[in-house]
Amino acid sequence: MITGTRFYTLLTALLMAGYCAGAQSADELIAKNIEAMGGKEKLKGIKSQYVEGNMEVQGQTVPIRRWVKQDEAMRLEFTVNGTSNVQVVTRDAGWSLMPVMQQTTPQDMNPEMLKLMKTQLDVRGELYGYKSKGKKIELQGKDTVNGSPAYKLKITAADGTSGIAYLDAKTYLLVKATNHMNVQGQEMDLVTLLSDYKKTPEGLAYPGVTEQDPGGVKINIMKIETNQPVADSLFAKPSNP
Repeated sequence: MITGTRFYTLLTALLMAGYCAGAQSADELIAKNIEAMGGKEKLKGIKSQYVEGNMEVQGQTVPIRRWVKQDEAMRLEFTVNGTSNVQVVTRDAGWSLMPVMQQTTPQDMNPEMLKLMKTQLDVRGELYGYKSKGKKIELQGKDTVNGSPAYKLKITAADGTSGIAYLDAKTYLLVKATNHMNVQGQEMDLVTLLSDYKKTPEGLAYPGVTEQDPGGVKINIMKIETNQPVADSLFAKPSNP
């Protein structure tokens, strides 16, 4: 089954590694990442985001659309097996209408799924303003991602969960993240690879391709728009007939 847990999930699993005395600090690396993503002011200015693309999974290509009001609400739509499916998350609640999973009426999202998907409310990135989010970040040395050196940053969230983000040593863009998760009672390690970075007309960088394992999910982003009007009605839960 295709579920929201396979979308845009990031972070966790940490491996210690030594680094030379001349290594940059975590905050220096984060500053370079913010600059590579478009700069602090441009990221701060993001109020909404609209995305179009597709997801390749289990031999299928599934069209997806996503609307986000920064730190307020997210709506994800995808069409699979002839059915139109919706997942919505706000700061306080979440619901879904997924005929592909035999849902014929809107259903409240369970707390576990809601916690996973609420990370999608922040389109400015995991590293932007991390201190104000109650997170701690430590440099854990270097590793190699797809044959290129990358810095490892351990991210510890306010709730104590932690993970690793990998920044390319040349571009300072996020190229990999690992995450240990409990999904519906099952423990799993998720690895996310990000590549083919592009820029919006405003100069904001985004990964054109995101791949996840396990699951063999590949997400291709075809279009991104920022700060376009987003109607609140998109996030309202329909009434059951």
